[in-house]
Amino acid sequence: MNYKAITNAGIIALLLVGGAYVAKGILGIEPATHAEEGGHGGAAAIDNSSKRRGPHGGRYFGDPDFECEVQIYEPEGITPEFHVYFFKDGKPYAPKDAKIVIKLERINRTDTIQFKKEADYYVGDAPVVEPHSFHAFVKVENAGKTYEWKFDSIEGRAEMPDEILARAGVEMVRAGPAKIRQRISLRGRVHLNEQTRTSIIPRYDGIVKAVKKELGDQVQKGDVLALVESNESLQTYEVHAESAGTVIEKNVRLGEFANNQRTMFVVADLSTVWVDFIVHRKDFPLLKIGQAVTLHADEGIESVEATLSYLSPFSAEGSQTMMARAVVPNPKGELRPGLFVTGDVVYAEAEVPVAVKASGLQTFRDWDVVFVRVGTLFEAMPFEIGRRDAEWIEVKEGIPAGTSYAAGNSFIIKADVMKSGATHDH
Repeated sequence: MNYKAITNAGIIALLLVGGAYVAKGILGIEPATHAEEGGHGGAAAIDNSSKRRGPHGGRYFGDPDFECEVQIYEPEGITPEFHVYFFKDGKPYAPKDAKIVIKLERINRTDTIQFKKEADYYVGDAPVVEPHSFHAFVKVENAGKTYEWKFDSIEGRAEMPDEILARAGVEMVRAGPAKIRQRISLRGRVHLNEQTRTSIIPRYDGIVKAVKKELGDQVQKGDVLALVESNESLQTYEVHAESAGTVIEKNVRLGEFANNQRTMFVVADLSTVWVDFIVHRKDFPLLKIGQAVTLHADEGIESVEATLSYLSPFSAEGSQTMMARAVVPNPKGELRPGLFVTGDVVYAEAEVPVAVKASGLQTFRDWDVVFVRVGTLFEAMPFEIGRRDAEWIEVKEGIPAGTSYAAGNSFIIKADVMKSGATHDH
């Protein structure tokens, strides 16, 4: 019995369904703290006063003689931004020359946002990008005084030390350059390579005196296939194979009449075959002669590499499909004519500066994310997806090169994050 495998499976089960406190007792994982009131979720606020709410639903700071409301304004369809309002003795107050700076300490960087006056509030000069997970430091200078407040808004975050990652089999890698191979998958069927097919007919009419080869026999060029006695000369002559291959048709019997209007044998070289693929109309423009294709047949048959050698200039009227063909090596004879296969065609290749492994891709809220790591902390990091293949995903924006993230078994990190029950609320 594989006790090590059973132990590892138990560890993963604890992480997924055992509950944070059970996992803490056995594995030493610190459970995620509950969301603070009004926060995105995660750690409690540093400054308890930040739990106060202003008239616009934002964080409320200060004393009656000078109060400040910090709101993340994010109506549907609008990029989130900070709005800052001021109050004095409970009434709206409009300072003339207030200077406001908010610094957001994120898991992997610090964002600094300046403000300008806009109607009855101040608006930030940069968006509050997702995720809204940060330690916020608010600094206001007004009328010769400086005010400083702070609050936390943490979501999509969990802590997991190295020893737990190792036990759970979480693969850690860094975002960086990769080659993206974009593919389409096609269904096809194996056919004889007609260019290697040879029909054997007798030179002179006559009687078959001997049959030397049978259906399925392997022959070499020049091998004797049959003996025929000519009707004209009454001399017996040999019928030879014109090429090497396999006898795939035999239409001759001992003693019967043979004439040069009927094929006696068909020999084909099965060391290569044709595979004809069905291509849907939307994929026509993606294919070109010479593109690489990887064939997958039945279980137990190794995948085979080939290239597209022919694209039909016609489409089928009924199905609006076209045919693409590859000449495929078949040294073991496993690709038998008539078999159905699939083929993955690489239609575009590109070197991209930043990519992540497809195994690291998870969903959090309505985002595509990977879980980035700083120290022992993990956080869901949304990013803009570009090109992708089965192994790699291009990062167009959101994850810098060199960022450490969870790839294989990243679902374990997600399971621990989701136990915190974090919500998107300010």
